[in-house]
Amino acid sequence: MQDQGEQPRIPLWGAMTLYVCAGLLWLWGVEWLLAHLQIPPEAAAQRRMLSSVTLVLVTAVGGGWLLWRMRRGERTAHAAMAAGREADERQRLAAAVVDNTMEGVVVTDARSRILSVNSAFTRLLGYTEQEMLGKTPRMFKSGRHDKAFYEAMWDSMQATGHWQGEIWNRRKNGEVFPERMSLSAVKDAQGKVTHYVCMFTDISAEKAREAQLEFLAHRDMLTGLPNSVRFTALLEDAVAEAAAEQGTLAVMLLNIDRFKDVNDSYGHAIGDQVLRHIAARVHDSLGPQDLIGRMAGDELAVLCKGMSERGDAIARARQLIAAAGQPWSSPDGLSVMAGVSVGICMYPSHAGNAQDLLQGAHAAVYGAKSRSGRAWCFFEEDMTSAARERLAMEARLRQAIDLGHLRLYFQPQIDLATGRLVGAEALVRWLDPDEGLISPARFIPVAESSGVIGALGLWVLREACAQGQRWRDQGLPEMTIAVNVSLHQFLLTDIAGATADALAATGFAPHCLELEITESALAERPEEALAVMRRLRAQGLRLAIDDFGTGYSSLAHLKRFPLDLLKIDQGFIRDIPHSADDMAISGSVIALGHAMGLKVLAEGVETAEQLAFLRGKGCDFFQGYLCSKPLPAQAFGEWVSDNQGMWAVQG
Repeated sequence: MQDQGEQPRIPLWGAMTLYVCAGLLWLWGVEWLLAHLQIPPEAAAQRRMLSSVTLVLVTAVGGGWLLWRMRRGERTAHAAMAAGREADERQRLAAAVVDNTMEGVVVTDARSRILSVNSAFTRLLGYTEQEMLGKTPRMFKSGRHDKAFYEAMWDSMQATGHWQGEIWNRRKNGEVFPERMSLSAVKDAQGKVTHYVCMFTDISAEKAREAQLEFLAHRDMLTGLPNSVRFTALLEDAVAEAAAEQGTLAVMLLNIDRFKDVNDSYGHAIGDQVLRHIAARVHDSLGPQDLIGRMAGDELAVLCKGMSERGDAIARARQLIAAAGQPWSSPDGLSVMAGVSVGICMYPSHAGNAQDLLQGAHAAVYGAKSRSGRAWCFFEEDMTSAARERLAMEARLRQAIDLGHLRLYFQPQIDLATGRLVGAEALVRWLDPDEGLISPARFIPVAESSGVIGALGLWVLREACAQGQRWRDQGLPEMTIAVNVSLHQFLLTDIAGATADALAATGFAPHCLELEITESALAERPEEALAVMRRLRAQGLRLAIDDFGTGYSSLAHLKRFPLDLLKIDQGFIRDIPHSADDMAISGSVIALGHAMGLKVLAEGVETAEQLAFLRGKGCDFFQGYLCSKPLPAQAFGEWVSDNQGMWAVQG
């Protein structure tokens, strides 16, 4: 089709034909004129020559013009062809870009009938192009948006010719998915809408990441339960609701008994599975209105609504304890049982807000754990002050270790037959610069429950070895220094490595160091205890079992341990000779120790009658106030020097 304003063009063959005809007409005309006009021959020849020259000039001019037109036409044709190729290339490139873009693209007419889609559109929606052509995008509606949503979209289109936002659509397989969409109107020169172009991106992965982040912000990754932040928020809502309706609540804090021992014994992977098992069992036992969350590593919290009576709370606590007590078993037959202790705080009788309810339940759970686990305990006012005192005591004890406020006292151990000093038990004391001497009964339980016992026990071990070596250097008689080792220190720290380091640092002789291990530590994990004791014995140490008769250890296990000494707990000595039971037990322990090839030491001996009974039963050694109270290191050294390492045997 001819472009508007373009001049008509004469074909080349037409121009040449016209030129030849004009030349022939010119020659014929000249001859005709010469023939009819009376012109002399000489003049006629001149005129023929002039005519020929004129024809040649006209031919030259016409040929040049024709050549110019030919060249111009060729250039115009080449330019048009080049422009056409460029336009085709641009169109091809634009089509390729649209077809290969990651975004879905659909073009509709003014009546929203689909005219074309790109490959991304077919891939994301699951339809073929032929299935969509001629239909409207209403075929993709998800059903998640109401009429008002679409009305607002088209109001924006009419006002601005554009809409952009998030929308949910449906794939051919029925899956509903989110997309970020941009819709634009295409108008002609008169401003009339001729087409609509829609581009969208599937944001399913983005929404999944947002949901995951939301989950991580409010959920515990291990158990899937609400985390402490989320549970506290839910508790605050529940308290506000209960306050408005004058309702009641109970917050129960579940602390897993000996969970650290599970991790240390079987590894954190098993510990995680045990925790998930307990959380699942507790969750399954809850009522329809109850809530559960994970507050810390070994703590779960349960919110029970509408619980006004103590009896109801007790029944629910027992139910939770029973659920948590179900053993976890691995596919290969490993079985682990870990119970829980429950602290209970009631709203509004115990506390009036979420924070105080959690704090009260946390304080109460310590009371439950003091009852040997798998127990429950209600919050009482003095529990909060007791918890604060424990925290303050822990902080002060850590400082006391660092600042050198601890002291070792020593109590003599005497050969009952000869009165000779055979050893001394090292006992730790805390000399506070403000409060004075603090009883071990106050700070030892805090150290054991907080983990400070590890650092405290290490200090005692090193200081006892150092003091024993100082006495050896002073020429005092050789004696055994006995050091108590707590259950935590024995099973959960490298006691063998720490002992080797202490001996190497002080130069103290290994055979003069005796470690006293409680019977409960041996009964707790006998196989691990045996392995540790063998490492200690390999260093040349002496090993004693402390407080024998209180730990319910198996004699079958006990005879396997590389022991040197049995210590009879002072609880069995205190009422001798007035308690026939204590006399029978003490006599049996002495006989048992000797039957196993061990020496026996009785502690807490305070009267001559007790000493006479023990001597009659063949007890080997004793210690107690009858001989001497525990003494500071200098006073103990003076006592040894003054008595020349002997004690006057009574009886």
